[in-house]
Amino acid sequence: MRKILLVVSLMAGFAVPAGADEFEEAVEGALDAYRKGEVSTARDDLTYAIGLLNQLKAEELAGFLPEPLEGWTRELEEAASTGMAMFGGGTGASASYSRGDEEFTLTLMADSPMISGMAAMFSGMASMAGSQSLRIQRQQFAISDGEISGVIDGRILVQAEGTASTADMQAHIEAMDLSALADY
Repeated sequence: MRKILLVVSLMAGFAVPAGADEFEEAVEGALDAYRKGEVSTARDDLTYAIGLLNQLKAEELAGFLPEPLEGWTRELEEAASTGMAMFGGGTGASASYSRGDEEFTLTLMADSPMISGMAAMFSGMASMAGSQSLRIQRQQFAISDGEISGVIDGRILVQAEGTASTADMQAHIEAMDLSALADY
């Protein structure tokens, strides 16, 4: 219990982004409930606070999605930290890009245990018939069935799929800062 109190105290002392009042209230509520011996309430408040932090992290990930290139439009999907349980947890963000009848979705998924297994799969796909290897900003990607997929830093999936040409999808991926994404 002392470890939990220490972690919560440290979290409450950190500077948090503007607009994070709801987070602060949840942490303070957890501390108050803990001091009153209301362990279940304290746990629920902490779980809620962690959910808020996860949502902020998902929104940060969405910031890596590139602006649409000339002639294209982009619609951001809501960033997700919840609903990732089927992938073992993690954070996701995606955007839909369109130009006339062409469209594709660019998806980022970070810190899911499933991704490390995918990294080996994508590097092996390039040797399979019908697949080819592609390097973007010194990162390995695979093109297969009109889809471009790669894993950055062994933990962040970057995937583009849709009716657009692979060249157009590749151009959007090239517009991303993959080095900064690796530091996410």
